[in-house]
Amino acid sequence: MEILRKYEIRPVKRRGQNFLIDGNMCRTIADEIMSISNNVLELGAGAGAITLPLLQLGASVTAVEIDRHLCELLRSETKDLSNFNLIEHDLAKLDWHDMITQAGEMPVVAGNLPYVLTSEVLFALADLRDKISGAHFMMQYEVAERMIASEGGKDFGVLAIVLGSLFDIELVRAVPASVFWPQPKVKSALIVMKRNSSSWTDEQLQQFRAVVRVVFTRRRKKISTIIRSSFKLDTKITDRLLESVGINRDLRPEQINRELFRKLAEVLPTQEVQ
Repeated sequence: MEILRKYEIRPVKRRGQNFLIDGNMCRTIADEIMSISNNVLELGAGAGAITLPLLQLGASVTAVEIDRHLCELLRSETKDLSNFNLIEHDLAKLDWHDMITQAGEMPVVAGNLPYVLTSEVLFALADLRDKISGAHFMMQYEVAERMIASEGGKDFGVLAIVLGSLFDIELVRAVPASVFWPQPKVKSALIVMKRNSSSWTDEQLQQFRAVVRVVFTRRRKKISTIIRSSFKLDTKITDRLLESVGINRDLRPEQINRELFRKLAEVLPTQEVQ
């Protein structure tokens, strides 16, 4: 809070700014990020609540921030440290490959994700899975729950299936509103993502994501109905394909686990996913 007063920084409502002001929480987060990688790409560095502890721990930090006043604060507080690189840019317009390259070898991507960009950031990391060590994010609790959901529940969907097939994901802790200024009206959580041992080509992942997305746009229907209509297959071929990968034709999407979705994507045609 002191650093915000020092630079006369107040939250900008239109940017949804909620500053993390609990020192113990900031240091704990910095330690957790460093346990994944010493190279850090920080999204939305804000007033440096996590940035400065990371730098003190010896991390190499490439930070992205769009707010001009916060960038001035960060430049002043870091005083041209050799292990700090500030990029004044809009998260919604990032060149992800360039940012990952600037952050160094196999960085961890970290930050407090704005709700409107959470999915965009997470799926960008799916495409960059072989270039990062993992991620550490603050996000809305309800999104975190969807990321760690298991089959059979209402939260099981595209996020849990696609990201859970690429990363080991852990909801580390719920975060109380009291550690922020101003206090947000939504509950927050910290999520850690670490690369798992699965192997995917870009083509396999593209097909997998396409199949999962199209299936969950019709999640109230049976899987046989969805596959038949989406891929323009007749009933016999549809049933044969589902049987070949061990999926009961009467199941609904949320009842099918990640491994079976991957097998299904491998046997379906790659064209005409609708």
